[in-house]
Amino acid sequence: MSVKVVFFESALELVPESLRNHPQIRTKWKKNVKKKHRGILLDGGIHRPLIDSLDQSKKRGRPDIIHHSLLNIVYSPLFRDQQIQVYIHTRDDLCIRIPSNWRVPVNYNRFCGLFSQLLLKKRVPLSGDPILAIEHCSLAQLLARFKESEIYLCEEPTSTNKLISRELSDIRFSRSAIFLIGGYQHGEISLNSLEMMKSNKNLISIHLYKEIMPAWVIVAKLITWLESRNQ
Repeated sequence: MSVKVVFFESALELVPESLRNHPQIRTKWKKNVKKKHRGILLDGGIHRPLIDSLDQSKKRGRPDIIHHSLLNIVYSPLFRDQQIQVYIHTRDDLCIRIPSNWRVPVNYNRFCGLFSQLLLKKRVPLSGDPILAIEHCSLAQLLARFKESEIYLCEEPTSTNKLISRELSDIRFSRSAIFLIGGYQHGEISLNSLEMMKSNKNLISIHLYKEIMPAWVIVAKLITWLESRNQ
């Protein structure tokens, strides 16, 4: 089995420059950068009034979505056996590959500290061989690396993307598969991503439930299904 899970347009980003001089941010930002070599993740649980002033505010400030989703994947037997590869694509077209020998911190504050350093410095740790690294890469560029893979969009049931649709139980991939999961809470898929998806002949959307589900629940259902296929 060769499966890739890609979280696209993930709500994982540093506090944008336009907000770094705000009284709520300024002192902690300077302290983090100077003494801890990391920034501050934009987090709706802390910065919601500030996020509301940003473009596409409903799709931003949810690093917990990626944290919960990674916990469901990286501790699974399939991931430990290197049968699943995980990529995080952000709304800023940054791409992070999660190595199979790495385990996401269970503690949310440690996760935020680690990824705020990664997004600021482009790698962790800061010296020696990097465990995690960042590259600039659009979703289309990332998917182009896996030309032989069948691509499945785990979509919201309210989507109007007009792609061929299947139930998860009906999926039968022959070689390898990529499962796309939105790494944000609300909002529409960006125009660039949607056009890329519509132009990809290998892409099929799959419905997992009649209602909208959080990304980490989609991941849990997907992992359970993949494990049942692997028996």
